[in-house]
Amino acid sequence: MLRRKVTVKYPLERLDVSNRFHGLLALPIDPETGIDRCIICFQCERICPDRCIHIEAEGKGKERVLTRFDIEMDKCCYCGYCVEVCPTEAIVFVPHYEASTYHRGRLLYDLQDLRRAAPKEPIARGIVGGGPR
Repeated sequence: MLRRKVTVKYPLERLDVSNRFHGLLALPIDPETGIDRCIICFQCERICPDRCIHIEAEGKGKERVLTRFDIEMDKCCYCGYCVEVCPTEAIVFVPHYEASTYHRGRLLYDLQDLRRAAPKEPIARGIVGGGPR
């Protein structure tokens, strides 16, 4: 056996995904403050070519509070523009890819779903090894 293994016995075995994998999206909680990193700048909503991100907030200025952050995953093309444009790394890709469902409504991820999908430990972003972002 001089060749690499080609066949994976899915779902019993799974391949590791790379750090640059575009899987599901999540909103991680800042471990130091315990709150979202989102500063409600609306940049991710504006740059999305599929218009699948919907954000609403209440208040003005620094008192603004995030009330809605929805992503319609059935419309998302996983381009990564939202992740790249975010100045605070409030939206990230996670290495989860099993999101199939029989009901389209389950592909609408609200604020709580996006928080739940976030990993507990930080995720490496972009190229590992100190390369450009």
